[in-house]
Amino acid sequence: MTDAVSSSLSAVIDLIDGYMHRVLKGREDPVFVVEELKGALTELHPKVDVGNVDGLYPIYADLSDIVDGYPFDYDDGTEMIAQREIRDAAWDWLSIPRNADGMKTYVDHWTARIAALPTTEGGRPFRGNAGRLEGE
Repeated sequence: MTDAVSSSLSAVIDLIDGYMHRVLKGREDPVFVVEELKGALTELHPKVDVGNVDGLYPIYADLSDIVDGYPFDYDDGTEMIAQREIRDAAWDWLSIPRNADGMKTYVDHWTARIAALPTTEGGRPFRGNAGRLEGE
């Protein structure tokens, strides 16, 4: 790994760490924190192509979609489930090795976990444009 890639990867990990710590502190609504993170990833992605950065946005988009009730609908428990899933994702993020392999493991795990969630039509979460970020 070149120094530039290593530096970019560290910057991405540090950026996401900040949001994940905010989620776990519990002072803010985790859904709003993830919405902010999605914006940061959208700005970051065209500039940084390291690790699995492009796999992170769809994970956080699907997690924040839970609270909207589509494609996931858990009736009265929807908001609680969304917050729980986001907190679990934050905890898992902060537990991974701080490298590209850790990021890949995280993306693979959370992509599978979200795909296993039941949706309103019995299908899988919508991955607009095959999971790519807007503007790709």
